[in-house]
Amino acid sequence: MEHKVNVKWTTFLWDVFMCSLGSYGGPEAHYGVFSSILVKKKKYINEEELTEMIGLYALVPGPSSTQTITAIGYYVGGPLLAILTFLVWAFPAIVTMGLIGVFFTQIAANDGWKPIITYLPAVAVAFIIYAAITLSRKVLKKSFDYILFVIMLILGLLLVGYSMWVVPLLLVLGGIIVLFPYLKTKSEVKVSHQPKWYILGIVILLAVFNEGLRAFITAPWVTLYTSFYRYGYSVIGGGQIVVPLMIQDLVQTQSLITLNDFLAGYAIDQAIPGPLFSFAAFVSSRSFAGSGFSFLAGLIGGLSIFLPGILLVFFIFPVWKSTRAIPQMKYFLAGVSVTAASLITMTAINQSIELPVNVAVYAVLIISTLLLLSKKVPAPLIVVLAAILGFLI
Repeated sequence: MEHKVNVKWTTFLWDVFMCSLGSYGGPEAHYGVFSSILVKKKKYINEEELTEMIGLYALVPGPSSTQTITAIGYYVGGPLLAILTFLVWAFPAIVTMGLIGVFFTQIAANDGWKPIITYLPAVAVAFIIYAAITLSRKVLKKSFDYILFVIMLILGLLLVGYSMWVVPLLLVLGGIIVLFPYLKTKSEVKVSHQPKWYILGIVILLAVFNEGLRAFITAPWVTLYTSFYRYGYSVIGGGQIVVPLMIQDLVQTQSLITLNDFLAGYAIDQAIPGPLFSFAAFVSSRSFAGSGFSFLAGLIGGLSIFLPGILLVFFIFPVWKSTRAIPQMKYFLAGVSVTAASLITMTAINQSIELPVNVAVYAVLIISTLLLLSKKVPAPLIVVLAAILGFLI
C-alpha cells in the first residue's frame, strides 16, 4: 500500500501531540483541531479524506476521534506509525487521568483548578463550530447535497437523543440515499486489498474469551480489564456515550467507585486535553485507591477501553483505502460525509445551547471560532488563553 512520501515521522508525531494538547470536549471538537492542524496547516490529508474517515469511524464501535487520527497515521506511514500515533495522541491523557485518580483525595479538596475550566467548554464548542463550517464547505457541492444536509440535520436534532444507534443509522441512510441512483453503475476498479478478517476475529475472540474469564475468575484485575474492553466494543461514538454505561456497571452494579467520585472525575476530565475515553484511567485507578497498584490499574483500564477500537482501525483502513475509488463506494461515502457534516452541525447547535447564558462565555465562543477560521492563531494557544482567562475574570 502506498503511503505519503517525504513525511518525517517525528514531525508528524509532534503535530499529533499538538492535536492532543488542543483537543477538549468530544469527538466533534477534536475534528476541528484535526482539520486545523493536520489538513489546513500541514496537509497530511485533504478535507475530503478527513470527512470520509470521520463518517466511516462514526459507524464503527470505539472512540471515533481516536480511530480517525490513528487512521491518519496509518495513511501517512503505515501500521507502525498508526500505533505510534495512537500512543502520542492518547497516552498523555491516560497517564494524566490515572495520576489524578491516584491523588484524587488531595485534588478534590483544592478548588484552585476550577477556574481553569470556566471557558474551556466554550472553546470546545468553537472547535465543533469550526469543524461544522469547514467540513460543510468541503462536502456540500450540489443543491441535492444541501437538501440532504438539511433533512439529516433535522432528523438528527429530533432523534439522536433517543438512542446511540441513531447516529450510525443516519450515516448509513445518508450513504444509501446518495448511492441509490448509481447502484447499477459498472465498476472496472479492482479491489487491491482484502479485509484482514483475522483482526476482526481477534476482536471477537477476545470479547468471547473475556466474558468466559469473567464467569470463572472474579479477581478485581480481571473484572477491570474485561469491563473496559467490553465498553470499547459496545459504544459507537465517543466518551459522552460511554459514561452512562460506566455508571450503570461500575457504580451501580459492581460498586467499584462512588457516584460522587465518578462525576467529580468526569468534570476534571473535561479540563484535560485528549480523548475522553482516557476517563477510564481515572475510574480504574480510583477503583483501586489505596491498593499500591492504583496507577497500574489506571493504565490497564485506560488502554483496555481503546484496544478493540484500535484493532478495528487495522481491519477497516486497508478496505477504505482500496475501495474508495470504486464509484459505488464514492457515492456512498459522499452521502455519509454530508450526513457527518450535518450531525456535527447538530452537535454545534446543541452544545451552543447548553453553554451557560453568560456574555463572557459567548464572547469567548465567538472570538475562538473567528480565530480558528482565521488560521492565524494555533489551536493549543487558544485553549491556553481561555484557561488563563478563567483566572483573570
